[in-house]
Amino acid sequence: MLEALEKIKSTEKQNEKEKETLMSKLADYELSQRKMLQEKREALKKDFSKVLSEREHELAEKLAAEEQELASNAKGTLTTMEDNYLKKKEQTIQRIIERVISEYGSQ
Repeated sequence: MLEALEKIKSTEKQNEKEKETLMSKLADYELSQRKMLQEKREALKKDFSKVLSEREHELAEKLAAEEQELASNAKGTLTTMEDNYLKKKEQTIQRIIERVISEYGSQ
């Protein structure tokens, strides 16, 4: 009977050591998983920042191109308006001269 008790104590000690070993391994595994998760989070943040930066750059270039196109269109429209103004101005001056001549004659 004493021998059986000794064997039970020995088995309990062995089980306790195995439990401690397993708990230690579990803690190490948990730590490694947390570290891996943190690294993945950081990588995702970095990737997100990169994608966001690229998108901002892309949109800035698109906006600059649109601004340039609008400025070019505005310049063309302004030139057309100036040309039309000058043409109408000349036509109006010619009509006034013709009316004055027809009204008062050429003296």
